[in-house]
Amino acid sequence: MSSVKTPLVAALLCFLLALVVPTAAITVGEDRTDDDVVLESVDDRYATIDDGELRLDLGVVANTETRFADVFTIAIGDDADDVEAVWIDHDVEGVTFHADGSAVTNDSRLEPDPGDSIRVGVAVDSSVATAGTETFTVAVGYADEDDTSEDGTGGDGTNGGTGDSADDGSSSSATILGSELTLSPTTLETGETLTASATYRNAGDARGTAVATLTVDGTVVDRQRIELRPGEETTVTFERRMDWPGTYAVGIDGVGSESVTVEGPPVAIVDAGVVDDVAIDDSDTTADITVGESTAVRATVRNPTNATVERTLELSVDGIVVESRLVSIPANGERTVSFDRGFDRAGTYEISVSGVTAGTVTVSDRPAPVPMPNRELSAATTAALAPPTTAGLLFLAVAANRKWAFAR
Repeated sequence: MSSVKTPLVAALLCFLLALVVPTAAITVGEDRTDDDVVLESVDDRYATIDDGELRLDLGVVANTETRFADVFTIAIGDDADDVEAVWIDHDVEGVTFHADGSAVTNDSRLEPDPGDSIRVGVAVDSSVATAGTETFTVAVGYADEDDTSEDGTGGDGTNGGTGDSADDGSSSSATILGSELTLSPTTLETGETLTASATYRNAGDARGTAVATLTVDGTVVDRQRIELRPGEETTVTFERRMDWPGTYAVGIDGVGSESVTVEGPPVAIVDAGVVDDVAIDDSDTTADITVGESTAVRATVRNPTNATVERTLELSVDGIVVESRLVSIPANGERTVSFDRGFDRAGTYEISVSGVTAGTVTVSDRPAPVPMPNRELSAATTAALAPPTTAGLLFLAVAANRKWAFAR
């Protein structure tokens, strides 16, 4: 594995109030070809540019889980071959930065390629986040310049690509097939873990890649990338916490599926819906937005038992889980969770939360897209931190090179 040089770091100082609305101040580069990493705003409802500064304004409802998808993007320069990882460090409970459905932390780093543009959102648990002054750190790790593998791709030699031609120039291809599905156990209690595995073999004559996909009642809940050389075989294993009572068809796509029964107390989602605007309290079954905008998806979980329970809520778009959140539901009480989801392409999307239909979102093309004037921005940015009726500020100073810089 390649080592990481001293990271480029931007320190964020924020004042967290009782009802927290966290945001991230971000660096703004002037040219992706000149800058290694360029961070840009996405949704002008949450991000505005004023006098060369980027301001983020987010609002949440008390005692809810709210996800603001696509708050900003991390764009990697076209020539930034030595950028190995990007991550965000902080110690604030109830606040999570996420991308592609996963948290962005030091333990779960983004590993972008040159030219990539990654959308980052912010999740807020307003029942956990507390007042105080905290520091967020956005970091970029660089690979050693002399670190290359035998096939010239960098890393440890296992990520060299699919390869579709033999050394002698003749045509060849990879054929990766899955078999031998195993599920254990097939009867379990809520909160217990199900293990699913399958064997994959490359029957072709070239190295290739494939994606193993775990499904529950047809919804994609997890994926793993496989890379195999000709004749090579491997076993792929998924672990899945089963939180909701019922009978499910669990399988690995292309291999097979089996019935799994989950037993437990009748904790259930009693309401789910979508809204056009995250500021609206009432949910519906349809939402109409334009490309680049977001819709709120809310779900209410009821716990009729005499003990507090934890459940994982998963937001699905067209049968694929895109975000998840572990929440605590009080005894004999309810908990409402709100996801904020943006859409980049026009179309109609089916939305559900942990298998419960929430409705549809219709996304229309923007009539007149307005490009973000990035070249007019300076490197310094600020962001607002405020609940609906209270103001606060978050400041950022950005390092101009691969050294340390802190906001003060």
